[in-house]
Amino acid sequence: PLTGFQSNGPGLQYNVSWRQKDVEKDWTSVTVANVSKFVVSGTPTFVPYELMVRALNDFGSAPEPRVVIGYSGEDLPTAAPDGVQVLVQSSTLAEVRWEPIPLRTVRGRLNGYNVYYWKERSLHGHHTKHHKEQRVLTFSGNRTHGKLPGLEPFSRYALNVRVVNGKGEGPASSRQQFETPEGVPGLPVFLEVIKPTLDSLTLEWGPPSERNGILTGYTLKYQTSRPFLPAFGNVSSSVREDGAVVSWEYWGPDKNLYVEYIVENSKEDWKKELVNGSQSYLIKGLKAGMSYRVRVVAKDQSDVTVHSTEELLVTLPAMASRQVDIATQGWFIGLMCAIALLILVLLIKEDAHADPEIQPMKDDDGTFGEYSDTEDHKPLKGSRTPSNGTVKKDDSDDSLVDYGEGGDVQFNEDGSFIGQYSGRKERDTAEGNESSEAPSPVNAMNSFV
Repeated sequence: PLTGFQSNGPGLQYNVSWRQKDVEKDWTSVTVANVSKFVVSGTPTFVPYELMVRALNDFGSAPEPRVVIGYSGEDLPTAAPDGVQVLVQSSTLAEVRWEPIPLRTVRGRLNGYNVYYWKERSLHGHHTKHHKEQRVLTFSGNRTHGKLPGLEPFSRYALNVRVVNGKGEGPASSRQQFETPEGVPGLPVFLEVIKPTLDSLTLEWGPPSERNGILTGYTLKYQTSRPFLPAFGNVSSSVREDGAVVSWEYWGPDKNLYVEYIVENSKEDWKKELVNGSQSYLIKGLKAGMSYRVRVVAKDQSDVTVHSTEELLVTLPAMASRQVDIATQGWFIGLMCAIALLILVLLIKEDAHADPEIQPMKDDDGTFGEYSDTEDHKPLKGSRTPSNGTVKKDDSDDSLVDYGEGGDVQFNEDGSFIGQYSGRKERDTAEGNESSEAPSPVNAMNSFV
């Protein structure tokens, strides 16, 4: 309807006009107000009409509107398809064909055709025990054929075809019957071995529940099977620096043996290496720190796996660091001790040349004397200084060379003195030697060194 603004004045009304297309020449009109629809009654079923609606008010009529085409209401179709026939294509598929009905009998818009079909009985001679519901397939549009799949072999079916419009279905066509051919039978319902002997077996079985035709016989197939014995045993693995070693025992007849391996959780194909005639194999080229699934398989002449071991999970350790703590190596400790000893010797010699008077070790406590730093160069304790400035060896004093075996003295690795006093050397018996000049501390240290 028009709005108050569009009415453009008071007294808004509508003039509705109609006539049957291609049949009537004069228009039939009616004027209505305050409504937005009008029902034309007494029209034929689903025929086209020309329609117009013109607005008017107290000041006159609106411009002439355009003409639109409308149809009267639908009703159920009055005719059924003719010429229905069935073409059986296989034991489970059939094709149905029909002739299109005249459009005037559709009495509405043609939506398509419905094909109803059902199984009447099996061709084995007995009717179906339970009535099966009809199945329906819809073929939309102005179709004239369709296929019925999923049929049961060796059975009799019936069908009919109906046309469909917006109101509903029309009458059914004449019933058509057809039969499906035989199909492949199903499996026997059971198979049992009874009364076995050392050289024979007695078999018993039941006929298939789905015969799908007339049974003409049974085919019995059998073959000699190998005794079930484990083909592999004692499968193990170990890890070496250059790979993983897999060991096994095998007693099977097939001699094509392979070691297969793959990275754990990998989607790649298994890698395989031929290991015929061996009981162990070293897998090389594995990556450190990775885990691998490993198995040993036996294959026949067609390269089909007939025996296989259980999978082993082999994990290679991560690459060890090549850096070695040098402080823990024996050669390094020895070298450091030798350097320390050499430095000690050089320091002793340097001090000896700088201060020739070194207090010798005392007899009572076995310790070294102290160096004299005073300018008057006091004589060392236990030594005598003759008038000529030479130092003589006292009877109670011992030189470092008087102890030990010969002049050999041992030091620890850190340079400390570890020698034990093994006794004094026998003094020189000659009296002239007693008054001779005593060895200086420097000489003693040189002897000690």
